[in-house]
Amino acid sequence: MIRGALSVLVALAFVVGGCEKSQQVAYKKGHYAGKSDSQAWANDRFKNDRGEWERAIKARTLRQNEYERTSGRGG
Repeated sequence: MIRGALSVLVALAFVVGGCEKSQQVAYKKGHYAGKSDSQAWANDRFKNDRGEWERAIKARTLRQNEYERTSGRGG
C-alpha cells in the first residue's frame, strides 16, 4: 500500500516536473531584447528637469553625511 502510494507520488513529481516551460532567452545578434530604460529625471516628480533631479540627489547625499547631519558644519 505504501509502496504504491510512493510510486504514484514519484510518477506525479516526474509529470509535474516535465511541464516546466523553458526559460532560455532567444538572443538576436546585435539587438538588445530587453526593456528600454528612461532617464532618471523623466517622471512626474521632476517633470523632465535634469537640474532639479541633480539638486535632489545632492541634497539626499548631504543628508547621508554624518557630519552634516550632526554638527551642521559639513566636511
